[in-house]
Amino acid sequence: MKEGILSIDLGTMGVKVTLVSMNGEIQRSAYAEYPIISEQPGQAEQDPALWWKGIIDCIKELESHDVRLPKLVNAISICGQMHTHVYLDSEDNPIGPSITWLDQRSSEIIEEWNRDGRADRLFELTWNFPTTTYAAPQICWVKRHRPQVFAKTKSIMIAKDYIKYLLTGNKITDPSDASGTAVFDIRTNKWSPEALDLIGLDGHLLSDVMPSARIMGHITDRAGKETGLLEGTPVVNGGSDHSVAELGSGLLGEGEVSCIVGTAGVVAACTSTPVIDPKKRVMCWSYPLEGYWDILGITQTAASSLTWFRNTFDKDRSNEVFDEYSSMAEKVSPGSEGLVFLPYLMGERTPLWDSKARGVFFGLTIKHSKAHMVRAIMEGVSFSIKDCMKVIEELGVSFDGVNVMGGGSKSPVWRRIQSDVYGKKVMTLETQDTGSIGNLILTLLAMKEIRDPLEAARLVRRVETVDPDPARAEKYENLFGIYKRIYDRTHSMMAELEAYADE
Repeated sequence: MKEGILSIDLGTMGVKVTLVSMNGEIQRSAYAEYPIISEQPGQAEQDPALWWKGIIDCIKELESHDVRLPKLVNAISICGQMHTHVYLDSEDNPIGPSITWLDQRSSEIIEEWNRDGRADRLFELTWNFPTTTYAAPQICWVKRHRPQVFAKTKSIMIAKDYIKYLLTGNKITDPSDASGTAVFDIRTNKWSPEALDLIGLDGHLLSDVMPSARIMGHITDRAGKETGLLEGTPVVNGGSDHSVAELGSGLLGEGEVSCIVGTAGVVAACTSTPVIDPKKRVMCWSYPLEGYWDILGITQTAASSLTWFRNTFDKDRSNEVFDEYSSMAEKVSPGSEGLVFLPYLMGERTPLWDSKARGVFFGLTIKHSKAHMVRAIMEGVSFSIKDCMKVIEELGVSFDGVNVMGGGSKSPVWRRIQSDVYGKKVMTLETQDTGSIGNLILTLLAMKEIRDPLEAARLVRRVETVDPDPARAEKYENLFGIYKRIYDRTHSMMAELEAYADE
């Protein structure tokens, strides 16, 4: 293996550790899974000790392929799941499990803030509207329901920042992750004292903020002995997983747009000024590049809609069935012969913010087959992402092309559907591991190997561009209007169905 940087991507379902050369060549990756603890409604927690164990196991696996690994690592950069946070006691040991971004138990806090006006005030102070995903309402839930935990808490750290602490002994976060707390002013890139006071949270519990592309510390003797990495190896501050992946996909400056069709769907646009959406449909978070912000739309179930279909109707099939699905979908005409799918299998975030939204197959007739349903899912997910793009364009961001990543970018027919639905060029990348490329770019900036992010454009290698077909694009634009009206006319009934959900 060639020398380079060690990229750590601390995801929701597992951690991936990758050695990537300084020229952006993926040398080798290792992956370790960890479970989500969900023993009661709304609960979604994780054991942070398993994150650390997973990282150590991955490093050992990489080293088993090349014993020179520690000497090949010039630096370490880490990105990770947003919002998920760890409570540490006076000895800096975790107090129980970590609450993840999937946890919904803070809904009571959000409802109170909506009623008493604090949610609106937080929006004014931070330019972000709080939801159950954000860390601050979850912290307030812990303060109320787990007072014995909160009384012992001396610091609260975002997931990837806790790993950096174990590596370096320093407690530092970055603007992209701090944006996901609901108490961080994205305009100044500082914690908002008034927002903290408004919800009764002591700002001293939170980490200091440093730009993403900075060296935040070095591997300690203790961390070196535990991981096998060399003491003194520099550690880059890093950022949130999605934003670092966006950076690695080519969002190196203003006007670039990327789309991740993964478990969720993520549409991101890079801007040189923070943008507020008065209608509270999309978010604006600080970007890992200094002087830039990230306008973000997130759909709840994207490629996972097709995974649900596989698990429900082809549960004994492996992932190879997705290639078969693509072949099936390719034989169905655009519009799935009048079948429309709403991919709201777990509610919907952007732009609806409706936790009670439900999935819908609309227009089923006796002529429709499994192939029609598969294509309708691909089209419906693309419509949900287009819904986000429309808002981003409404806020003044113009773009004619989209860098696509994730499972939905692997299927040629799905890439074609996306291009026609969006009415944009769809560009695919040489590597899907854009998080590792993003971590490399941050490292090059932090180590002064490059001065301008645009110098990293050579690391972003596009392998295909699909242009939209005007006739199909027009047809899909009409179908998108039907897609929107189906939700508008059924969402009240979706809410009524909630009463029957647990029967």
